[in-house]
Parts: sequence; C-alpha cells; structure tokens
Amino acid sequence: MMLNRGNFEVLNISYNLMKVKGVLLKYLVSLMLLLSVGFANDISYSFHISNKAPYQNEAIFLDFNISQEDHSRVMRFKFTLKESDAYSFHQIEFKENDEYHHLKHHYMYLIYPKKVGKVALEFSMIKSLTDDDKVAYAISGDRDNVKGLVKKDSVEKLEPLLLEVKALPKGTALVGDYKLTYELDKTSTEAYDPVHLSVHLKGKGNIPTLKLLPKSKSYNLFTQAPKIKSFHNTKGTQNSIEWDYAISGKENFVLPKVLLKAFNPSSKKSYELLIPSQAITVIQVAKESLVDKEDTPSISSSTDWSWLGWLFSYLAVFVAGFLMPKDILERRWGKKSLLVIKDEVAEAKTDKELLKVLLARHDINDKEAIGLLEERIYRGKKVALSSIKKILVKGKSAK
Repeated sequence: MMLNRGNFEVLNISYNLMKVKGVLLKYLVSLMLLLSVGFANDISYSFHISNKAPYQNEAIFLDFNISQEDHSRVMRFKFTLKESDAYSFHQIEFKENDEYHHLKHHYMYLIYPKKVGKVALEFSMIKSLTDDDKVAYAISGDRDNVKGLVKKDSVEKLEPLLLEVKALPKGTALVGDYKLTYELDKTSTEAYDPVHLSVHLKGKGNIPTLKLLPKSKSYNLFTQAPKIKSFHNTKGTQNSIEWDYAISGKENFVLPKVLLKAFNPSSKKSYELLIPSQAITVIQVAKESLVDKEDTPSISSSTDWSWLGWLFSYLAVFVAGFLMPKDILERRWGKKSLLVIKDEVAEAKTDKELLKVLLARHDINDKEAIGLLEERIYRGKKVALSSIKKILVKGKSAK
C-alpha cells in the first residue's frame, strides 16, 4: 500500500495525540496516587527495638512513636501490644505532647520473649477523629450536664515486628544477673522440732518460677508461697524473692544441695548459684515425755444431761429471791447499813470530812444533816458537829 504525504501527516498527528493522552493519563494516575497517600498519611509512626535477635527470656525494649500529620483535625490515639503466649510485656514509659492539632505519643515497653524461633510482636492501635465544633460542644456542659465527645474511631493496621529468638544453654533456670544468699538457723535439733532455712534471690532479669527444696521421705517440709518484689524500669526488672522453709524429722536427715544454672545475656556467659547440702542431727526424745501420763476421759456416747442440774439451780435461786419476804431483807441490810453509818460518822473529824462522806453516799435521808453542815461551813452558823452526828445515827436507828 502506497502512502502519500497527506496520509503520513494524518498518521503522525494521530500518533502525537495518542502520546499526549498517554502522558495525561500517567499524570492523572500519579495525582490520584498522591492524593491517596496523603490521606493515608494523616499520622506517622516509627518503631525502634533494642535487639531483634534476643535470647529466650532476655529483656528487650521497644520504643513506639505516633505523630499527627493532618493538623486540620482533632485526634486521639490508643496503642498497646497484643497479649500473646510467645512473649510477656510491661509498659514502662508514656509521654504525650497534647498540643492542640499536633498530638504526639511516645511509648516504651519492656518485653520478654518466651518462645524460641520466630516471634511476631503484634500491635493494636485505634485512631479517633473529631473536629473543633464537636470538642466545643462536648466541653460546653457543666458537671450536671456532661456531654459526650462525638468522634469516629478507626483501627489502624500495623505490621507485626519479627524477632529471631535464640535458645538458652541447656538446663538454664535463671536469665539475668542474680545473687543467692541463704541462712540455716541450726544444724542440730530435737525430734519433730523444725530447723528454719531462709533463701534470698536478688538481681536483675526475668522473674523466675523456681522450686528449691524437693519433698523427701526422710524429713517433713513446710513452706509457703515465696515473697516476690519486682520493679520494672528502663533498665529491666529488679527482683527480690524470699523463700522460708521449716524442716523437721524423727531421725537424722540431709538437706540436698540446690544448684541453679543461670545465664547472663549481657555477657553471654553461664554461671551457677549454689546452696550446699546440710546434714541435720536429730536428738531423740523419750516417748514418755511426749505422751500425757493421764488418759483423756473417754467421751460418753450417751446424751449429756448435766446441763439440767445447772438450770434447776438457777431457777431455785431465782424463785427463792422472788418469794423471800421483803421485810427480812430490809431488816438484815438495815442493820448492816447502821453499822457502816456509825463507823463513817465516827471517823469524820471535821465538818468538811463529814459533808464529803454524806455527799458521796447520795442518801436522801441525809438531807437535814447536809443542810446544817452547809450552814456551819459556808454561813458560819454555830451548830455543834456532835449534834449533827447524833441526828444521822438517830435517823438511821429509827428506821
């Protein structure tokens, strides 16, 4: 087919138009991608892990930072590691720059990987969006009219952070830098009288789960849950663990040695903590000194009716008191009162002493004598003290 000049020019123009369309399409796609990236990047975040290849149960630290990039909105963040059987964690630091429209969060976690091999640290993050009008409405109410903040929550998908966890030397029971001390109160005791062993483990590292002394047929072992004090900070976990044991036996016995194999990840060296074996001498005690010389009275299988005797005795006393003639009681106690009164009145040497006796007694029959004493003491009336005493004695005698 032969192409003339006119046809060639038409083809050239069509080709140029196709090139222009291709360039425009490329720019349009680039613009759409740019807009989508800008929308997705309304926040920025970064990770920093202290060690991506730790040993099992070695302390590692994770720093996580979140920053608000879209300053036209009001934002809130919630971030944490997800729970997992492959690791344990503790949040040890949180900082917030809550400048309006420029929110920033800093988190720091202490992590202990539990499993060997590939371990994925997984995260949970929620971003909350709102605006100035909704914030103003939420804070416009008083304490009796609280208004909730209207916001939109969205879950941010964060990629897991992979660790390659190395295995510990075989038989390792402790990971960290520890020291072990112990104290045994005595090595000789009487049969069934316990000896006491105290063990104290102190240092920095993962909290261990240990059983120090095994059970044995040669001794009785009494123990309780260990006292654990742990403090997590930017240097790791500071631990203090105390065990208290009471051990007794009827014959000589030996406490076995306790050997703990430990590994320090910082120096990458193994070491041992030891409690040596202890021989305990048991002094035999005569059986006669452990048994009561008198038999305990046997418990009767029949019903105990002894309480009826006590009941009848109480009832008899009550009835006797209720039925006894009142004049007998009055005559008996009246004589006794007369003797007491005579003694008190006779012992009073001065008018003030006698007044004190009468006021302390609170007897309405002493009213006349009290009146005369007050006239004598406070108003200077001339009344003989002996005559006042006679009034008191005669008054009681007449009754």
